[in-house]
Amino acid sequence: MPGPGHKTKSKPKPIPSGASSNAPSQVDIGLLDDIDGVDGWNPVVGILCAHLRIPDLETRGGLKKVHANFDSIYRKLDHLYTKNAGNIRIQAGVCGIYAKLCIDSILRNKLFDKGFLRQVIPLLDYSVCRNMILRALTTITHHGGIAIRLALAKLAHKPLLNAMESFPEDPRTVESAIVTLSHCLIAALSDDGMKLEPGLSKSLDLETAVIAVTEALHKPFVSRILVDHSVQLLAAATLHYKVPPSTTRFLVAGLRSNDWVLRCTCLGGIIRLHQRDCEPDQRFSDPMKLIACASRPAPSHLNDILRAYGFERCEITITLKTTTEFQRAMMDCVSSHDLYSLGLKIAGFILRTEFSVAEGMFESQNPVTGKREVMDVGLPFKMWSDALPHCAKAIRARNIPAQADAADILDMKFLIMRQRIPDAVKIANAALERSPGLAYAYYVLTLASDPVVGLRAAKKGMKCANITPFVRFQMMQRAVEHAGEMGIQILQEASGSDDKKWAEGIAFLTSALEDAKTYISEAPPDNRHMKNVSYWYILLRVTTAEEMDADLGELQGYIRRLKIADDFSKWIGVTPPKTYLRLAQQTVVGLFSDAVEEWGEFIAGKSRGDQPDLESEKVEDDLAAWLEDTHIDGERDHDSKLASFSSSDVELYRCSWCGNPSAVLRKCARCSKARYVTRLLAICDG
Repeated sequence: MPGPGHKTKSKPKPIPSGASSNAPSQVDIGLLDDIDGVDGWNPVVGILCAHLRIPDLETRGGLKKVHANFDSIYRKLDHLYTKNAGNIRIQAGVCGIYAKLCIDSILRNKLFDKGFLRQVIPLLDYSVCRNMILRALTTITHHGGIAIRLALAKLAHKPLLNAMESFPEDPRTVESAIVTLSHCLIAALSDDGMKLEPGLSKSLDLETAVIAVTEALHKPFVSRILVDHSVQLLAAATLHYKVPPSTTRFLVAGLRSNDWVLRCTCLGGIIRLHQRDCEPDQRFSDPMKLIACASRPAPSHLNDILRAYGFERCEITITLKTTTEFQRAMMDCVSSHDLYSLGLKIAGFILRTEFSVAEGMFESQNPVTGKREVMDVGLPFKMWSDALPHCAKAIRARNIPAQADAADILDMKFLIMRQRIPDAVKIANAALERSPGLAYAYYVLTLASDPVVGLRAAKKGMKCANITPFVRFQMMQRAVEHAGEMGIQILQEASGSDDKKWAEGIAFLTSALEDAKTYISEAPPDNRHMKNVSYWYILLRVTTAEEMDADLGELQGYIRRLKIADDFSKWIGVTPPKTYLRLAQQTVVGLFSDAVEEWGEFIAGKSRGDQPDLESEKVEDDLAAWLEDTHIDGERDHDSKLASFSSSDVELYRCSWCGNPSAVLRKCARCSKARYVTRLLAICDG
């Protein structure tokens, strides 16, 4: 499986002679006879529980008794394990009991504190109990807190890979190993995991894991559980490691799965694929390049497009016109010193174009040195952009209520230019208290790092009556980005078609797709954001379309439009930067045909078939409900959820805060439905 330079396959250790019931043992001969007389590990666990008088672990009442007597029960288990170092069946049976106890999050944490993992991991080397130990590790990590998953990543990721390498045709071994690896490695690669264990992610053999998981997906016995966990691991790995071509093609093919959660997990992996080596997006425009661009004719195919749209409405025309008027206004201010009039003019310019305030200064040539020097023209600023707060102050000094918006626009623009977005957001919120219809204030909110705030602001702002085309399209492209990112994140976290967040995620992606389509058809063709919106449209269209030909025939018109947007960018002297979105789009378009050929049949056969309701009215209702939801400060619904586990018939309530299960949760005194652990921090460790 791994290429040159990898270690040879490790062979499973032989069972020590003490594993036989005929060998001397520290427990009574009757117990050994009982264990040797049964097949399977569940009976072994049952016999050991009876021998140690451990309560019934299949009931909530039994687990409560374990809580009450944990120290005593753990001492018995540890003693039995330690005194039978030569008896693998007894040691594996003890680990099976640990696995059952780990269904309860609080008991799991207590066992972790005792160091029980160091008793479990070594047993992976013995073929007689390998699959039982793998199932135990799957149970331990299924609802395990991040501390346990990190510890297992450190202790067990290589033994797990060795098990897959040694038994590649054993379905149970491969599936259990991948499920556990997925739980542990994703935790180690997460932001929280890298904060807790900064060096752990670099010590992981991620390359071998990705290759092993990708090869396992080619096996004929692949289950849906294996697919789900493999996709999650491969998608998480793309941010940290350049995955091999077959893995990339798998993620691209996964965009056409019938399961939307799988689709969005793959899309997230593709987007992250290039974030390590991408280029930053263009943030500023060089006015000299624009002037030089306007001084020469546009290429004929671009000139035809500009003429068809209307030269006066195009971005370059508006920007150059505004730049000229801005410079004239600054010159007029030199003679008049009228900051009030200057401010009203600039406020109007700001609503026209993104690059409305040209950065410059008043200069003159030194007659002695011949060098250009800053002139003191009697104004309270030297750099032209510094005029904005002075102009805002002059407007407010007139105390004309109808002009308060203009003053706020100047202050917000100044803060944006200085990259002080949080301060601009504060002014925007205050301005909306006074003027709920101030579209520019909503636009400023879309620049906030919180996509929830940004998307709500964009959707509300686009409905404002007095909105300029520039502000409308700025908010539209921000809405595409925010809704696209949120839809991907929510669908990756959703549990299934009955989860209300699943419907929200579909609504977000559909909203982003519709806004992107509107933007591409209505915004100026030379708008600098046309490329980014086109990237999103192509990625989302591939992900959300009901049908898609292998040659992407349905998208060829939009791919040509993206080529035109590139041509406009090059015409004004800006080579399209290789942003992560651009590279992600190129990956999907370039590999789609090959991905379908290699993985298309597999993806079609391993999808659940959960199809969303894409009826436009339903989607709009879902999105409208979200927009009206004001609980965006970390509040959680008071839902009581039951968690069922395949490894046990016992059903435990989940903590309504963190979702972890335990037998000793208490009801909320207010609603009598939500359940919380008595000592919240003991369970909410994830």
